[in-house]
Amino acid sequence: MMIGFTMLLLIEPVWGQNQGEGRNAGFNFSFSYTPIYQFDTDLDKGGSFDVSRQYFNIEIMRPVGQKLRMGLGLSYEFEKWNFNDLSNVVGATPWRSIHRPGISLPIFYTFSDNWNFGFTPAIEFSGESGAEFGESLNYGGVLSLAHPFSRNLYLGLGFGLFNRLEKTTIFPFIVIDWKINEQFRITNPFRAGPAGPAGLELVCSPSENWELGVGGSYRFYRFRLDDQSAVPNGIGDNKFLVAFLRVQRKLGTRFSVDLAGGALFAGKLSIENTNGDKLGSDKYDPSPFLALTLAGKF
Repeated sequence: MMIGFTMLLLIEPVWGQNQGEGRNAGFNFSFSYTPIYQFDTDLDKGGSFDVSRQYFNIEIMRPVGQKLRMGLGLSYEFEKWNFNDLSNVVGATPWRSIHRPGISLPIFYTFSDNWNFGFTPAIEFSGESGAEFGESLNYGGVLSLAHPFSRNLYLGLGFGLFNRLEKTTIFPFIVIDWKINEQFRITNPFRAGPAGPAGLELVCSPSENWELGVGGSYRFYRFRLDDQSAVPNGIGDNKFLVAFLRVQRKLGTRFSVDLAGGALFAGKLSIENTNGDKLGSDKYDPSPFLALTLAGKF
């Protein structure tokens, strides 16, 4: 699965407007910023690591006629890894700082019977500082088709196809926004960070300005190493399941702040050579994290 690709955030505008909400004649702008800290975590074969992450996303959308919307998405992710007493995963500190700037071009079309079709081509650099640019690109696209089956249920399917550093991935996903009652709904947690985008989330809204959510997803990342790493020009790989609990406070009608906590499970780090052949791997213990998200829209 390619759930780690930030560009999936750009499916959110169509899903959030399944009842025709927010279709302004001009530009719609949204952003989110999320710092995350993943606490010190033991590796099975010895040693430990912790990670500080920063996620930033900007999106601009504009209607083109009554049925078509197009936009531009920009993202940047930064990870700083600290390895301690590492004796495996190719025997040396495998990587330190990872950068992921990306760009996407979301296109959404609504058919006359309210079926919503989405297509988002995207390209992203994913690598260490000093990694060769042309060898560090993830690129591909996401397709989705969804329909409001009632006032309370928006449902659909999608899939993504990406070339990710010597490996091609195809993954399906479910589009859902199900309002169970006035307080509870099941949806996709479209936020940056370990818990999203994509996955599933049960949301409770006890009041107009507060929101509670619990959910999870599966994510993995691949990134190019620089020529000074333990494996010069190799590939790093990080896979995990994530479970989270978040609390959101709305700040008026345009801004919100989320505090989230949870843990990564079934985590695995791997290193491959420059051609994508695996050289070493190690599993890691359940890893707690804390995250804070500031989001806004105009």
